[in-house]
Amino acid sequence: MTQADVLVVGAGLGGLAFAQDATRAGLRVALLDKARGVSGRAATRRVTLPDGQEVRLDHGARFFTARSDRARTLAESGVRDGWNAVWTRGVARWQAGQVTPPDDGHPRYAPPAGMSALGRTLARGLDVSTGVTVTSLSRLDAAQGGWRVHSREGQSWDGARLVLNIPAPQLLALLGTLDPGSPDAVPAVLHGHDSEGAAWQAGPVTYDPCWAAGVILRHDLPADWRALRPDHPVLEWIAREHTRRPDGAPPALTLHATPAWSRANLERTPEQVLPDLLAAAQDILGPLDVAQAFAHRWRYSIPAVTAPGPCHWDAALSLGWCGDWFTPDPHGPRVESALLSGWALARRVTGTD
Repeated sequence: MTQADVLVVGAGLGGLAFAQDATRAGLRVALLDKARGVSGRAATRRVTLPDGQEVRLDHGARFFTARSDRARTLAESGVRDGWNAVWTRGVARWQAGQVTPPDDGHPRYAPPAGMSALGRTLARGLDVSTGVTVTSLSRLDAAQGGWRVHSREGQSWDGARLVLNIPAPQLLALLGTLDPGSPDAVPAVLHGHDSEGAAWQAGPVTYDPCWAAGVILRHDLPADWRALRPDHPVLEWIAREHTRRPDGAPPALTLHATPAWSRANLERTPEQVLPDLLAAAQDILGPLDVAQAFAHRWRYSIPAVTAPGPCHWDAALSLGWCGDWFTPDPHGPRVESALLSGWALARRVTGTD
């Protein structure tokens, strides 16, 4: 078995940002992810219509911002290279039937091919294995050092260092698979110490869930806004997806339910919640001529309570984690937070912080 210099569990944007920088620093990095592709919640669903047209819907992350210098460089270079674009500079609001135009002004980026293009760009040249569900961790013996991860599919991977880029509840569950009674156990990981983002600090991290829907329309809405924040008990976000795409894309919407509604309906099936989401959309927008629609549950959508600092790295254990549930800047959890967290962890691992 070939040992990687760093194993990364989770090929979301934080893990990809970390892996990109660690690879540039000369480390051999292997990423594992349970999904079919990279990007985590920066996801794009593809739907093929009966006439063969493909519709892309960003049903996860809504867009990304670039407040930091490095994120701005990434976003602007993407615009120049053609994979990224400024989608909108503000979000309209809806209340009691009235739409207030946007007035914010700072750019929200959305790649024309879908939000997953951001992850695919970061993943270029990286060693990524998808369709791998990691179920447990173990330490290699004291002479070897390092880590071994085990998958539900019966495979295992070794790495001198281990980075976890997964939601905090899943991280704690995975760390809980370490055997506390073995000679090579890692009690500090499980029971806590005072370094930034240590496992005990991941415990209070909570997430708002989100029920999302993708809706393909036969006819476009009579609207000039691209994104709308409704003051509504069911929906908090509506995007006209085709305004992200090249001219001629079929009209489509994404809908995001409020955290409260999503939590109250979390264990229902997509088939059960979809009619409610469509009814709420029509309450706001009027009648919709729906061609196709789907619903998707994001159990860990937006961190509601975050961990302090930009990331966690324990050099003695060669173990760390990153993600949008950290606090790398004061602007709150978002796509850019995941990138900043991954880049910060790479600096710590490579000693360039």
